[in-house]
Amino acid sequence: MKSVHTRKIKPPSKCLCINTRRACRAITEFYDQMLASSGLKITQYSLLRNIQRIGPLSITELADEVRLDRTTLARNLKSLELRGLVKLVPGEDLRTRRVQITKKGQEAVKTAFPLWEKAQSMLMEHFGEEEMSILTTLLLKLESITN
Repeated sequence: MKSVHTRKIKPPSKCLCINTRRACRAITEFYDQMLASSGLKITQYSLLRNIQRIGPLSITELADEVRLDRTTLARNLKSLELRGLVKLVPGEDLRTRRVQITKKGQEAVKTAFPLWEKAQSMLMEHFGEEEMSILTTLLLKLESITN
């Protein structure tokens, strides 16, 4: 299996936020490269998988699920909607709309899934099971600092 390409590591900042943002940019870039042939970015793939997994849900419910503010989510959904990967359907009342994955969106997820699995596998091999478990625990702890 192809290994994860690593670049020279910069000295860490004294600021945890800066270090975390640098790591987020690097991991996003890695997944985007791995998913490139599917035509999806990791953010798009993640949204589609969540919509597929949970089923049609309101924009507010989806924003809560993926921890994005509604404005950012609406912008991301617009590009998926323009590509025909999701559609917005009327909600329970006239004020709400529900996000639903389309058949084309399901096919896009199906195409991207093996690429995502390969990325996951490469990272597991790169870090090892113990480090991956520690990393996941620390990330969940970081995520819990805000409501």
